Amino acid sequence: MAERSVPDIAREAFRLLATRKLPPTPENYQTVYEEVAGQLPRPPFPSKALRQIFSVLPAQSAVQQRIALHFNQAINDQNWHGIQQAILAYAHMDDVLAAHQSMGTVPPAPAPQMLELLPPELAEQLARVLEHILPMLSEDEDRRMHELTDQLVHFLRISPPALQDLLHMLQNYAYRLSFATEDQAQRRRAIQGLLRTMVTHTAELNQQDSTLQTLSTTLLQALEQPWTLPHLDQLQQQLQTLLLRQLDLHSRAGEAQAHIKDLLGESLQRLAALSRSNTVQTRQIEECAGQLEQAQGLADMAPVLEQLVAATRSIATENKIAHAALQDLQERSTQEQQSIEALQKALDTAEELARHDPLTRALNAKGLEEGLDREMARATRYRTPLSLASMTLEGLHALGLEHGPALVEQAQCHLAMVARSVLRPQDLLARDQANHFFVVLSGAHADDALQALIRLQQELERRPLLSEDEKISLRISAGVVQAWPSEPRLDLMNRADQSLQHAQMTGSGGRLARG
Repeated sequence: MAERSVPDIAREAFRLLATRKLPPTPENYQTVYEEVAGQLPRPPFPSKALRQIFSVLPAQSAVQQRIALHFNQAINDQNWHGIQQAILAYAHMDDVLAAHQSMGTVPPAPAPQMLELLPPELAEQLARVLEHILPMLSEDEDRRMHELTDQLVHFLRISPPALQDLLHMLQNYAYRLSFATEDQAQRRRAIQGLLRTMVTHTAELNQQDSTLQTLSTTLLQALEQPWTLPHLDQLQQQLQTLLLRQLDLHSRAGEAQAHIKDLLGESLQRLAALSRSNTVQTRQIEECAGQLEQAQGLADMAPVLEQLVAATRSIATENKIAHAALQDLQERSTQEQQSIEALQKALDTAEELARHDPLTRALNAKGLEEGLDREMARATRYRTPLSLASMTLEGLHALGLEHGPALVEQAQCHLAMVARSVLRPQDLLARDQANHFFVVLSGAHADDALQALIRLQQELERRPLLSEDEKISLRISAGVVQAWPSEPRLDLMNRADQSLQHAQMTGSGGRLARG
């Protein structure tokens, strides 16, 4: 007969429990399971008999009390090994007492091990953890949470804190902390909703500006991602760019409104003058018509016809002048619109080039300054390492003399492209001079940063620059330094440049050095 699987035995055991209307206690389930599996039933744990033994155990000294507590706990856990250890402890204690009595001495009472108390080292570490929680809580809205934290920290630093009281306080603290964390989550969702509403409203107000629409879409997508600290820095920059763009559009809209107002005023003046002229000429034509009706012959009609022709010519002349003036206004309006579009493109280009190098699309000097300051502040705040590499392409002058300046620019673009493929997403690549690059490696020690540059050199060798039918292998020289605590940005950049100079002095063909 094939052996039954464990799931089959378990299902059969549950069926028998339901059939026999037995409560699904662990004891009943174990009995029915062993019956179905064909195993011999285990003898029940003699808790009642062992508790009778526990009731008569000696507990006068502190050692006896401690052993008795272990014995009682082993009974509660149905732990035969714990019971055996407690009995052995009693036996060992009797041997020690007998040995000391034969020598006529009484053994010194050991220091009591109070299980009801928390060790001081553990209490201090727990207090420090609670103190680090405080900055995460709003002092105004989580005032009660601050009070509970202060009370709990003070209690933990009382030597030694009682475990039962500490357990009760931790339960209350955890209960209150659950509400505080939920409040924090609701605040985050509320801030996220406010930002989303503001960005959406800004985009709807400026639907014809493609740059602002792109910024709004990028920012809305970024709002949905987890709010890590680097991501918040990026959100801040994107929001600042969006608001500056909105202010610029608002300013230009005011200027355009004033200009359109002037054009409309001039047009109205032209039309009013034309209307007055037409009124005068219309009155003259009406007078001529009345004179024609009263004329008796051609002699009377001739001067009237001359006046009529003069009035008609005057109307035609005034219309031509007004038409020319309106056409001039239209041309000026078209020129203004073209000028605004040209300024718009220039502004887009200026915003793009404000922090990025136009050739390599890496950060420029301003972008490097802002990015390095931001990464140094984060490294100081979180006590993480930060490394900076100063880098240059070797043999670039000779390359320019042989192939021309266009290939020099292609080499720099190729270096930037390969570097971005090798470096991590959080690393920053900047070009502040014609043939000088910086690489900011956050969270990396100097040795790790040096390994990253070695991988960059290997990748440049694997992916040479292609020029017509020629493959040009590029090599770099670089110096890597690790930031010191509270070191100014310019000092760090100077140390990186000095490390680069040291690397270049070691030989030709590209060298890497660690400062």
